Amino acid sequence: MKFYTLPTVLILALAVTATSSMATDFAPRHIVFASDPKFPSSEKSEQGEVESASNKEERSRWLIDAQYTSIADFRKQSGGAAAVPVMINGNMTASGQPSERTYLNAVLQNKLRNLYDYGLGSHDYDFNVASCTRCAAASVDDLKDRYWGKVANMDLAARASGLTKTWYGSLAYSRDYGDVHLVQLHNEPTYNVNFSTGSFFQTTAYEITASLDWLERDLQRARAQGKIILLNLHQPFHWPVRESEIFRFTKMIEDYGVTAVFSANANKQSGKYESSNYIYADIPLFMSGSAVQQSWLYAMFSADRTQMTVNVIAGNDWLNPVATHTVPVK
Repeated sequence: MKFYTLPTVLILALAVTATSSMATDFAPRHIVFASDPKFPSSEKSEQGEVESASNKEERSRWLIDAQYTSIADFRKQSGGAAAVPVMINGNMTASGQPSERTYLNAVLQNKLRNLYDYGLGSHDYDFNVASCTRCAAASVDDLKDRYWGKVANMDLAARASGLTKTWYGSLAYSRDYGDVHLVQLHNEPTYNVNFSTGSFFQTTAYEITASLDWLERDLQRARAQGKIILLNLHQPFHWPVRESEIFRFTKMIEDYGVTAVFSANANKQSGKYESSNYIYADIPLFMSGSAVQQSWLYAMFSADRTQMTVNVIAGNDWLNPVATHTVPVK
């Protein structure tokens, strides 16, 4: 990657066109949706109960291993890892610490053969901006290194001026698996924050912006191509923005025919969100639970690609879904 020097400002604005080797032309029959491995966390820590750090970490390792062993087994029985995309919707770690990220990356490399996609959740960067800026920055950098220049469309660019390099954009990305268009919006599509790390001699700044403008262009292109559009994000509700921005999002996903939205759990629920809501209107919202809850989802498309059935897995027992929901493909 080369930077081109102008007289006073160094600028890079990359329109990403490269495609990762994982994105293929096949039409997947199944897709797995998970969220919140959130290492380290346990049942007790999620309930606010007292627990030693060592016990929490030991329990978290067991829970994460159990969940991703189950997902790996499902993939093995469904055509293999390369045939079944996996999307993890945020909260990869509890606080973005280096040891947390290193451990989880190793697990996913081992269990999922490094064939998976993911988004950032509130614990990966949002909650860390004030308390551990370097943790938030490292979480963003890990994502950037995995996807920037390697997926068909990503909302990220860079510029440099003097001793400061700035990464800017929402970090949202999309990729196609045959006729399925997966979009990852991370924390939520209106999230924005600025922060920086570095020393007196060199600073790296991050300008995280809302993804609505990028999303509209991405959805418009996917709809023109006749794709099955599945939207992913971490936080499904409680976006701290004006109603006009939420209305814009709602109209957008309706106008461009999003088939379903997948998110992390809300209020410790998993499965289909049955209550009416003003954000998603008539578009179904599915929540994938967490490693602690031992819950995840897999979607299965009908042979004629007109229907999608979402299976809700509890106790990591994918052979016996506790609920199934069939929705029309748009």
